[in-house]
Amino acid sequence: MAQVLAALAQAIGNIQLASANVPREQNITQVSKFNGYGNEDPAEWTKRFNMICLTNNWQANRQKNIARSFLNESAFQ
Repeated sequence: MAQVLAALAQAIGNIQLASANVPREQNITQVSKFNGYGNEDPAEWTKRFNMICLTNNWQANRQKNIARSFLNESAFQ
């Protein structure tokens, strides 16, 4: 029983160490909405969004969904 508890404690410690090495997602820099107006440049917005993703440590598998949340309805279509 003592060996099982010791192994469990070590496994829990390993989980905490592994998660401590992963950078947390943050919200340091804000993303502006993209409305799709004629004076807005989609390439420039995308470039800025990508820089913000790096700054905020947003994971690649979530970036598409995050970007969608900043598109106005007309721009989303």
